[in-house]
Amino acid sequence: MSSTALSGAASHAFALAKIQPPRPRTSLVGRPVLEHALGVALQQQRLTLLLAPAGYGKTSALARQIRLLPPGTALAWVTADEDDQLPRFLACLGSALEPHDLPWRVDPDALATLALGERGLRAVADELVNALAGAERARGLLVLDDVHRIADPQVFELLQLLIERLPQPWGVVMASRLEPPLAMGRWRAAGELSEFRQYELRFSENEVADLLASAGMPAEAGAARELLERTDGWPAGLRLNLTARPGAPGARAGALTQRHLFDYLAAEVLDEMPDELRSFLLCCAVLPELTVARCAHVSGSPHAARLLAEVERRGLFVSVLDADELTLRLHDLFRDFLEDRLQRERAADLPALLRRAAEGEDDLPRAVGYLARAGAWDEAAQAVAGRGAELLAIGGAPSLARMLALFPPAEFDGRPELHFLRGLSCFPSFAFDTMLAAMQQAEAGFRAAGRDAQAWRARAYACLAMQNMAQTEVAARELPKLLALPLDDGTRAFVCFGSAWAAYAQARAADVAPWFEQMLQALERVPEPAVWDACFFHSLMVGMPGMDVLLERFGQRATVLFGDTPTQLRAGVLHARAWLAFSAGRLDEAEHWLARADEDCRWLGRPRSVLTENHMAHTLIDAVCGRREAAYAAALEGRHDLAEHGSAPNRLTHEYELLFTHSRAAWILQDEASLRELDARLAQVLNPYEWAAASFDRSFSRAFVAMVDGRLADAQALLAPLALDQEPSCFFPAGQATVLLADVRLRLGVVDEAAATLRPWIARAMEGGSVGGALLCGWPVLQRLRDTRWGERLSVDEKGVLAKLAATLAPREDPAVRAARPGGAAARASLDDDGPAPRTRADSLGGLSDREREVLERMAAGDGNKLIARELDLSPHTVKRHVANILGKLGVDTRGQAAARWRATPAIPASRTDPA
Repeated sequence: MSSTALSGAASHAFALAKIQPPRPRTSLVGRPVLEHALGVALQQQRLTLLLAPAGYGKTSALARQIRLLPPGTALAWVTADEDDQLPRFLACLGSALEPHDLPWRVDPDALATLALGERGLRAVADELVNALAGAERARGLLVLDDVHRIADPQVFELLQLLIERLPQPWGVVMASRLEPPLAMGRWRAAGELSEFRQYELRFSENEVADLLASAGMPAEAGAARELLERTDGWPAGLRLNLTARPGAPGARAGALTQRHLFDYLAAEVLDEMPDELRSFLLCCAVLPELTVARCAHVSGSPHAARLLAEVERRGLFVSVLDADELTLRLHDLFRDFLEDRLQRERAADLPALLRRAAEGEDDLPRAVGYLARAGAWDEAAQAVAGRGAELLAIGGAPSLARMLALFPPAEFDGRPELHFLRGLSCFPSFAFDTMLAAMQQAEAGFRAAGRDAQAWRARAYACLAMQNMAQTEVAARELPKLLALPLDDGTRAFVCFGSAWAAYAQARAADVAPWFEQMLQALERVPEPAVWDACFFHSLMVGMPGMDVLLERFGQRATVLFGDTPTQLRAGVLHARAWLAFSAGRLDEAEHWLARADEDCRWLGRPRSVLTENHMAHTLIDAVCGRREAAYAAALEGRHDLAEHGSAPNRLTHEYELLFTHSRAAWILQDEASLRELDARLAQVLNPYEWAAASFDRSFSRAFVAMVDGRLADAQALLAPLALDQEPSCFFPAGQATVLLADVRLRLGVVDEAAATLRPWIARAMEGGSVGGALLCGWPVLQRLRDTRWGERLSVDEKGVLAKLAATLAPREDPAVRAARPGGAAARASLDDDGPAPRTRADSLGGLSDREREVLERMAAGDGNKLIARELDLSPHTVKRHVANILGKLGVDTRGQAAARWRATPAIPASRTDPA
């Protein structure tokens, strides 16, 4: 899918009718007491609850009242369904809030991803609360209809957190048949809860009299009281009585209750219809919302438009939605009745009707639900296989898991495409054990069916999982066999990607770049973002032999594909660019790219697929920049995330990497206690799953401890084998070992050996090689090497390299030294194609890119996101992200505050500091 398609798919992951409120029926009689009380509640209360059995007019009352809200009130309406698990509920809520231009700091489409992380639901609630608080509305309402349908307890846990901290101007409204599982006692005691239960929603005698009058019935003495007693004020019962034939026995029977409903509907509504309309309604009962096109397709009637208009004219227990085309929603009672009659009278037709309902349904979970009810497992599997990957691309793994769970084991086991999707859904979260088992089952199934191309792709994914399952040698043997097969370019690219990681895992550093180049050549023949996106993590390869130029090339090609849309692939490119700048000694530029990666990670909801790279980058780069607390926070967060949320194989395979990264930060910060603690921990976590670099890292860790203990001879013995000419793994350990070895020899008094150790490394640096390892040695080491009197042992140019490195790493509070550093702001490059800005502003807005300044200027002019998108030829999704960046960089909470900052800042002549 293209980046635009990815963004669009998210907004259509559910039926849009779910977020369209119904229009009030003009035929409704006024109910001033209820309407006044409900109106006051909607404008003042934190929580308003309409709680009553079916047929008490909860939705109708809300539909009427929201039309009477003061102008400017923000409204987000969501109608719940039985399959509304947390991700789907969040997608609906985010889309319902879309017209109000909330200042999101996280992509609303990524809230479900955010929910999977540490303190996930609380983090989602925080984002929702902050976005609502920044809406700058006098009043806003989140209206949730049919809440009784929600079965996912996580939705209610989120609602509890949200309501507890709801910003003052906002309120939540729920309509439900059952009391929602929320702790409402506190809100009730504080007077922040208004409840409209069965008694408040029932009709009074005066209202029944008005209803009779509006229906043109004679106001006989006692008629209203008699009808009230018979129905107990139940709106549905009243309606049925008014539509019953005169003299019908049911209309004058004893007290009407819900158990009589189907009999009344059968005798007084359905059986009185023309046959054509009756058949039409029975066929369309499988649809939750009725439109002309959907009804025509399901019923097969060429007169769907006329029949649907007749349904609306008769007011047959339907709501008219506020949609561009005529869209009706059947009342639950009426739909249940129609489905019951359909099952009794035309049971043999039901599977075919459900199949037709599934055809062309944009809401994939709903479509698969239809097919599951029909027992149409082949079509259900085809729908999931055809669109499941699309759902995964927008964070729909939980929804996909629910759909896969609909298949009985006998129907699931024999379908390799479903096993493949299950394995694919595990990849971004690095659940390699489940991924391996699923991909092996998929491969076997595809092979048995003669579907070789799919079997080969499944085996490629299985090989990548094997590398994290203590089977690196098996994967290394299988991958070349795959490449001997006639693979399509997408599969070939992924096999080469896996081969590069197999070489990395086995410490065959010289083989990494050739495999990566073959991957890139295959990718360049497949300009499809989804194919490139599978190769999203690669920043750990920066500095390895031949990799830097390939990573630059990869980043340039990938940027053309994803544009300015954040994806896990783009985050991977940004992390790689941060390390490429760091490798070249451009520390300020590295910080710039890492900050850009942070923006994307946050906007994407901090998915696990990019989180580890982000934590590791911050651990080291923040340490080099002297930000001790930030470096340690990143290290601890990374380790905690792996321990608590990573799969067991992923933790066993890579725990040593995070510990050693933490240890390197402790060395830079000269934290002796942490170095000893981490060294002991590294020894404890030794296990067969680890990659070959683990032994290298443990030797390095022991060298750190030897150096802080003053055991320089031991340190020299440990570092010498590590001071390689080529980098064997991530973050320049060979370069760091070489420079540290030179420093140890200098401290031992063997200056000639120290110089001899440095010269080859300096020569490579002068030819454009990496200096990242030297920066990771820390300021004291580089200062000592710079200040040593080398005499003729090093040339002037060689000494100049040491001086330049020391200047790069000098204490950052020294402005004179900082100004002399290479790679400052002018060296930065913007990943976005910002284009020329009409003007810039003074230094108070200096952190904004040119494109962000353009967006801010339009915000200050009062434009909403859609208008800004049209004016600047951007997608609304991109505008939302720019708004988030603007608010974050300016340190403000609302669009109005940002606009005020723009208006208060004098214009200065335009100058581009961020070349596109």
